[in-house]
Amino acid sequence: MSTTEQESRQVAEQARETEWEGRTFLRELFLGKLSLPLIHPFPMDAATERPEFTRFYEAMATFLRDQVDSAAIDQTGEYPEHVIDGLRKLGAFGMKIPTEYGGLGFTVTEYCKVMQLIGSTDNNVSALLSAHQSIGVPQPLKLFGTPDQKKTYLPRCAAGAISAFALTEPHVGSDPASLSTTARRDGDDFILNGEKLWCTDGTLAELLVVMARDPQTKKISAFVVETDWPAYRAVDPGGLVAAMRTPIVLDANGFLSATLGDLPGVRYVRVGSRTG
Repeated sequence: MSTTEQESRQVAEQARETEWEGRTFLRELFLGKLSLPLIHPFPMDAATERPEFTRFYEAMATFLRDQVDSAAIDQTGEYPEHVIDGLRKLGAFGMKIPTEYGGLGFTVTEYCKVMQLIGSTDNNVSALLSAHQSIGVPQPLKLFGTPDQKKTYLPRCAAGAISAFALTEPHVGSDPASLSTTARRDGDDFILNGEKLWCTDGTLAELLVVMARDPQTKKISAFVVETDWPAYRAVDPGGLVAAMRTPIVLDANGFLSATLGDLPGVRYVRVGSRTG
């Protein structure tokens, strides 16, 4: 499918928020406004750590020092099972998930501090946790999911069910306007068919967010896909060694049925990526 530059821009612009929930210093600066009250005086509450966050931060620092061998992860291209289990026990897969769903309920500031710590030790681990929580299943459900969807999937994700994100395709890259993966409605379900590329966490994931297009309306939506469905297949990974940036195949002949269709696709990617 050939897509013009104008069509690609149009899809991207349609995903732009019409109303901003909060002003930020950098956004205002790009608009030519110097909004000093947003950063000065520095908000003191942001400098005061909650005891529960401090305990987690210290536990994570100890875990990274004693349990994570970055050289070994790069050499083998795999996460040792004790590393994945340790992250689950710490609750690291639920840092951004609200406490009511079993997560830690960290603020953006707290989450970013933890990711800074992890990134200073091992980027494979930071990629694993970041992809899961920023563009994997938790963030779109927090932003756009129904109460039932949140109750179904957020506790699983908080407990350590790893999720991945599938946008990029072999022949079109990451341009949403050129998506060839289709989502065809079949009663109350959707049948997905297509191939994706560079799916971080793809070979580890239990759940995926898959971007697909309705062949009739051309509307792009995000779908939650279970990787144990027969029509899902992950193939050889490449790229960042242990992050499992793998191609995946969704085969309609396997009757892959995605039941959580119609999450707003491109807009969620833009919003979810802000605090990756």
